[in-house]
Amino acid sequence: MPVIIKPVKVKRSVYANETNAGITRQFIIDCVKMGSASSLYEDPNIGAAYYSAGTSAATAIQTAIDDYGNAPTTGNHNTIIDKADLGKIWLDGYADKVETIANADANRSTRIQAATNITLANLTPKQLVFSLKGIPATPIVRATTVGSGKIAAEITNGVDYKPSQTTFIVVEETAGASFTFVEGQLIIEMANKGQVVIKTRAMKAKYTNFTHLKSGVKYAIYAYSQNGKNQISDLSEPQFVNG
Repeated sequence: MPVIIKPVKVKRSVYANETNAGITRQFIIDCVKMGSASSLYEDPNIGAAYYSAGTSAATAIQTAIDDYGNAPTTGNHNTIIDKADLGKIWLDGYADKVETIANADANRSTRIQAATNITLANLTPKQLVFSLKGIPATPIVRATTVGSGKIAAEITNGVDYKPSQTTFIVVEETAGASFTFVEGQLIIEMANKGQVVIKTRAMKAKYTNFTHLKSGVKYAIYAYSQNGKNQISDLSEPQFVNG
């Protein structure tokens, strides 16, 4: 089954929201210059007649600006706006053509390549939105005492365990801690006083050490993994070991 690559679009607000007609004119000129010189967008991929129409649109804007300079009337000012709007219509048509060519199977195999293709036309691609990694696996924790007040914790999941981060929690067993996830936050409620230590490791790191714990006191060690703000695994089963 073929892989379907979502098309990358042109960020049209770059020129659509421009209020300076002179800048719109120059943007059209630059698009004509870069597009017609690119092997992707040169004639006949985008016809010479279309580029000529772009040059004419830019010329019409400059003529309207010059006319207003010679006679700054309301009518001449409105003509500048009208000619700039017509130039933006040309840019919309140009963006349509560029999107089709940039996203053609023969011209790209990834969305990043399609985005690069768009820049070759003097246009800006919309920001790429990468697919979410999904909810990661629940960690399996192993913990051992490695010295007075020191505990080493390890995630024993296999090679497929690749979250963005893993958070380890060490809490005194007698504290009677309970854990709840609410909107991406871990809320810990304690029935009794007790020491709690939390450490986060980035990416697929599976090991961490805890120090300055209470020697000879039993701790429960938990972990959870995370991809992004809201893609959070279940809390692991606790491991119990002395500090």
